[in-house]
Amino acid sequence: MTNKLKALWDLTRLDHGFIYGLGVLIALVIAYQGIPPVTIALAGVLGATLAEMGAFALNDYYDVEVDVKNGRKDRPIVRGGISKNEALWLAVATSLLGIVAMYFTGSAGAVAVTIVLVLFGALYNARLKEYGIWGNVYIGFTMAAPFLFGSMLFANGAVVLYIIAAIAFLVGLGREIMKGIMDMEGDALRNVKTVARTWGPDKAKYLAVALYVAGMLFSPLPLLLVGTKFHMSLIYGVSAFVSVAILAYVCYTLLQGHDARVIGKARKTTLASMAVALLGVLLAALL
Repeated sequence: MTNKLKALWDLTRLDHGFIYGLGVLIALVIAYQGIPPVTIALAGVLGATLAEMGAFALNDYYDVEVDVKNGRKDRPIVRGGISKNEALWLAVATSLLGIVAMYFTGSAGAVAVTIVLVLFGALYNARLKEYGIWGNVYIGFTMAAPFLFGSMLFANGAVVLYIIAAIAFLVGLGREIMKGIMDMEGDALRNVKTVARTWGPDKAKYLAVALYVAGMLFSPLPLLLVGTKFHMSLIYGVSAFVSVAILAYVCYTLLQGHDARVIGKARKTTLASMAVALLGVLLAALL
């Protein structure tokens, strides 16, 4: 049972799912200017998390050969922790449940965006990924999308949400371009035209760093928004500083080398940076 649960966690990348859900919750808190109705908050968080689970499960379903070539023992299908058919059925079930959950937010726009993201997620895993940078742009958008839900449900706080969405997009795009360096050998099986395979790993590395730096430059902007809880907020300022420091460390290590071990560690570290930033944004919005 423990091994199966571990396989499901790895298949759906639930750590990412929790960040997606936290992103939606933050967007709702900012837009509502306080704690939103429990039903709406729960529906939004569950909808985003379930849709993320479906997208990642489908990713592993389509990428089995690539993951085998790349020696990705962290992928549960590769190591035999779960079957391809189980991954496919889980992807379909969680995606549909995500759409149903989003229905209870009461926002037709939120439901429509979720449906579009689910459909594009399927398209991305089946075909769009092979077009490299455009697939990366899609993934970057999915990182930004949770912060846009709040402005669909409530009219307030849009400027802050757009800034946070822009940061999430830039960092998410950088992570995907960086990941392409690690997966070059396996991506050749599907002829995935990543930046690393098209322009070379060095240019991919520098582009990823440039995107991270752009995201870092956006991070102080909420502190300047007069009339919001973020204006000169100590909580937000400290969390943003820590998040930027972590991301700066990632840039430093990435510039020193780009082997698979470095990239793998850098991806996990960027996730930690994002988690710190999101926690700070949530606390600043609530307090």
